[in-house]
Amino acid sequence: MTYSEYFEHYFAMPDFLIFLLLTAALMAVVYIIFYNYAKATCKKSGKVNEEFFSLSERFYELIFSGCSIIGFMAVYYLINRFLNDSTYRPVWDEYKDYLLLLLMIISIVLNSFLDHVLIRLKHLDRDAMASIRMIGMVYMILIFGYIKFIYEDDNYDMFIAYFLTLMIGRFVYFDASFKDFLESVKRAAANVPIMIIALAYLGALCAYGYCTGYLLKHNGVITNIFFTHLFMVVVIFVMHFIPGVMMKKKKE
Repeated sequence: MTYSEYFEHYFAMPDFLIFLLLTAALMAVVYIIFYNYAKATCKKSGKVNEEFFSLSERFYELIFSGCSIIGFMAVYYLINRFLNDSTYRPVWDEYKDYLLLLLMIISIVLNSFLDHVLIRLKHLDRDAMASIRMIGMVYMILIFGYIKFIYEDDNYDMFIAYFLTLMIGRFVYFDASFKDFLESVKRAAANVPIMIIALAYLGALCAYGYCTGYLLKHNGVITNIFFTHLFMVVVIFVMHFIPGVMMKKKKE
């Protein structure tokens, strides 16, 4: 398939709209889960709202982190697969490892753009942000585990090696004590339920996409996972203000 054919397929109606609406409906379910949990664990109404927004923003950050990481891998995969021009292919083959490192840096910048510019996360402090990004690494490891051992695709082994290097560099410091590391792990572990919800969200969308043929299997599993994350990011951007409006009306 050519690029235009891919574009026409993914934006063809009504499949595109159905997938977008399904993503939005599942996001609404996530909001309901978070609100009910906050209501069950907090007695004061102000605390309920605060806990709800904290959970929601942790979820946003996890999706943003996953989208940024899987994004640079998807771009690399697509270039490596479809770049056949005799002028640029030799350059790509010679320098692609360096370009992969550049894409990794861009992914970090993209993550910061998503959670500082696209949607400003106001209810997370630095420790909370670091803990959810750490659990985001686990989130990606589980996705790679699925690709490697269940989907049985060995084409992404190099990505996994680069990713593990990135993960070690992100969280292991020469001047960090073992106690600091354990504290970071403890804070990250508190976000495991959010990670499970995110994986269920992603899994439901991918299952629907593959069953209906909307997500093309020959397009590469990593590309489809990134494409699904883009839908999730768009829906979060559109819907993130709705809970605040509803809670404000409820107070009135």
